[in-house]
Amino acid sequence: MRIVSMAVLVGLLCVSQVAVAAVKLINRDSSSHDVLIKCSVTTHGSVGASSTRDLGKGPCTVTVKKTGSSATASGNDSLTIKNGKVS
Repeated sequence: MRIVSMAVLVGLLCVSQVAVAAVKLINRDSSSHDVLIKCSVTTHGSVGASSTRDLGKGPCTVTVKKTGSSATASGNDSLTIKNGKVS
């Protein structure tokens, strides 16, 4: 019984870690940017000045519309916009 309880606990911890994993988009610029976000679906959106946005578990590709700059990340990775370019 104790082994079963430990197995259930370990399983729940693994599931909670997977649910937390998300690609983050960080905007270090003092202005907002319109972006194209492609994760499991493609969406048009924006990221505010000096803000962070969770995108999902990925892989996610973000393209800054004004500059055409794009980058891809997955898992717990972060994408950062600085000077209109994402990396």
